[in-house]
Amino acid sequence: MRDLVELVGLVNKTKLKGSGMLKFIIEPDSKMEILFNALLDKKIESDEDAKSLFKKGGGDDVNLTSLKNKLKERLLDAIFLLDFKDANFTNRQKAFFECYKKWSAAMTLLIRNAKITGIDVLERLLKHAKHFEFTELTLDIIRVLRLQYSTVDGDLEKYEEMKAQYLEYEKIWQMESKAEFFYSELMAQYTNSKSTKEEVTQQAEEYYAELKPFMAICPSFKLHLFGRMVHLLIYNSINDYVGTAKFCEDAIAFFDKKDYDSGLPLQVFYYNLIVCYLQLGEFDKGQKAIERCEYFFEEGSFNWFKLQELFFLLAVRTEHWEEAYHLYERVTNYPRFEDKQIQIVEMWRIFQAYVFYLIKIGKIPDSILSERSRRFKMGKFINEITLFAKDRSGMNISVLIAQILYAIAEKDYKKSSDRIEGIEKYCSRYLKGDATFRSNCFIKMLLQVPQANFHREASSRKAERYYKQLRTVPLDAANQAHEIEIIPYEILWELVLESLQMKIWSGK
Repeated sequence: MRDLVELVGLVNKTKLKGSGMLKFIIEPDSKMEILFNALLDKKIESDEDAKSLFKKGGGDDVNLTSLKNKLKERLLDAIFLLDFKDANFTNRQKAFFECYKKWSAAMTLLIRNAKITGIDVLERLLKHAKHFEFTELTLDIIRVLRLQYSTVDGDLEKYEEMKAQYLEYEKIWQMESKAEFFYSELMAQYTNSKSTKEEVTQQAEEYYAELKPFMAICPSFKLHLFGRMVHLLIYNSINDYVGTAKFCEDAIAFFDKKDYDSGLPLQVFYYNLIVCYLQLGEFDKGQKAIERCEYFFEEGSFNWFKLQELFFLLAVRTEHWEEAYHLYERVTNYPRFEDKQIQIVEMWRIFQAYVFYLIKIGKIPDSILSERSRRFKMGKFINEITLFAKDRSGMNISVLIAQILYAIAEKDYKKSSDRIEGIEKYCSRYLKGDATFRSNCFIKMLLQVPQANFHREASSRKAERYYKQLRTVPLDAANQAHEIEIIPYEILWELVLESLQMKIWSGK
């Protein structure tokens, strides 16, 4: 059923239904239309849902398998009727669709012996394929034209021209293919638990050394996309955020010079550039980069939500509390937000816990809060985190810390004592190695709070040695995922101390 859900969503996104053409593809008032509309309205997600739908409607039994197959075939046949001109795509993405649609039309014409029209389409199409650097399509077109000019037209001059162009683009294609293969090999290593970061970095350096001479002589879109992404893996592996930011700016400048909107590369390098500004705590630069690149991220898409995550993290890490709150409200009030991918929804639920913590300790003024922002239940929050709860050495750390912070902020000292004691074993079991060093230090700092009877000065004094350990590995040098430390632990510790009282807790 997932393939149908995807196809129906595509048809809806391209407004085929609104154009009136859908009625020529799917008969009105038919069982096929009932199935299509139910999928469109998200009333069904499985075969069981579909069977229940038709049972409720009464009438004859429905052969669901046959109906699904027929609907799929109809929608696939309609793909070439879809209009992407008004979609939120770059001109290169739109050109890709149009060029391959014309390529298919031209080949159909040639097969049906409409050679004059077919060759004319290919000759005009070749200019567009070259302009947008669709190397594989360019090779296919040249191959067909070369054969036509040599065997049918007997035009030796055109044949020689096509032969020379074919050899030129074949070399480009070989360089592009190697870059794409190298990048695929490296990314496959990340799913192999036996491969160390050092091994991947060494392999990336060897691959880039082979690609670098190609990139120096060939400005091909695909070659530089994959070649620069291989190079980016080397930068990312050494936590050189200043160097990575410069590298990303250079990559953005390269793709900005193209005669078309580059789309994907700009998304990739802008995203990594913003991560650098996030790690370096440069809010103004990060905000400007986000404003510059939002054009390349379709609003409401997965990547758009990931971009908003970076913006939120950038705001809280630089103590722009109100900006973080307004962004949280904007994203979580987005239409059908709860229906987005689980990793998106859960990340913002974790952000929600930190927003409510900031509200609780007075960092976000009451005057700007919505009615919804005044309600938060920790038990409900914990139950809603199902995916990241399994990420023991990752985002679940942020979940655990949020629970302790909130208990301390509420001055629920018994609960915070219980929670802090409960994560001592968790800390020794899961927080090992460089990737969790800072989290390990911070949680040990939190463990000192109940031992100091929630006294501000005593907590600060008992946690001092762990605080010094924490500062030996600054955030911009930490070997950890950038999402884990939502608010830098140094800042968070100051907030914790501010929320503690100046007298010894009596335990009542």
